[in-house]
Amino acid sequence: MSAFNRLGRCVAPAFMVAAALTAPAVFAADFPQRPVKVIVGAAAGSSGDVLGRIVSDQLTSMWKQQAVIENRPGAGGVIAIQALLNAPQDGYTLMVSAGSYLVITPFTQKNMPYDVERDITPIAYLAEVPLVFGLRSSHPAKSLKEFIAFARANPGKVSYGANTPGTFPHMATYYLGTQAGIDMTYVPYKGSAAAIQDVMGDRLDMVVEGVSALIGAIKGGTLRPIAVSTVRRLPPLPDVPAAGELIPGYSAVGFFSLIGGAKLPEAIVKSVNEDVRQVLARPDVVAKLGDLGNYPQLLSPSELAATLRREREIWGPVIKRMGFAPQ
Repeated sequence: MSAFNRLGRCVAPAFMVAAALTAPAVFAADFPQRPVKVIVGAAAGSSGDVLGRIVSDQLTSMWKQQAVIENRPGAGGVIAIQALLNAPQDGYTLMVSAGSYLVITPFTQKNMPYDVERDITPIAYLAEVPLVFGLRSSHPAKSLKEFIAFARANPGKVSYGANTPGTFPHMATYYLGTQAGIDMTYVPYKGSAAAIQDVMGDRLDMVVEGVSALIGAIKGGTLRPIAVSTVRRLPPLPDVPAAGELIPGYSAVGFFSLIGGAKLPEAIVKSVNEDVRQVLARPDVVAKLGDLGNYPQLLSPSELAATLRREREIWGPVIKRMGFAPQ
């Protein structure tokens, strides 16, 4: 055997090992090479949909490939997450997930078809999204204090609409009711658009959603914001009091993150996280999101994972104390 052949036999395996080690990095550097589907677990026009489209449009420009939104509302995010998990875990199907899908739903849904710790890969935190409690303009209450007094005098007769059971808007209002000592009737919706229409048509007393979903109706005077779900007021709505001003300690702030399935390659996770963080650091994007009451946070995948675990540790006991029965 020639020295060249002997050398080739030695070098070839080493080259194959090196190629295997560098392949994920090369794949990540070339990602994406075709359109990326971005699932949203809520209907068009909802806070998650609006945020998802802003971020997806920016990624489309960055990637030179379409980031295409697909709305899969219902079941507290279960339908959307199942669609995510049923897709190939190659980075070409991602999901904009409400925090409630990963934090609240595991405590409020019976017979979960997946485990959020085991089956979900956190990729990037998108934005914190405080909620707005918006009344129909014809409601006799003009403030949160008056609304609470009205609800106490009319137990069970005040209706509110929010996304499917177990989402942050639902649980935030349920939590408000327990803290304020009022009994309200919950009406589930697949998205905020239909709830807003019912509030405007006097078929529903209150809708609970993020600023981005309600700001048009608020500015148009067809919906009266009586509080935001935080301990301090929001810049887009400086005249709207925080619920925490009347109910000390009350806070129920939603958030959205970008996730993938459990087998998503680590190199893709890192690459997408870096791209999303670049998008969310742009002053024009920060300003646009701020006008909608969305506040970005630039977290690494591991920091997002820790945030999700911490939120579950907080909300699990709260849900149990509230006596909320899994559905």
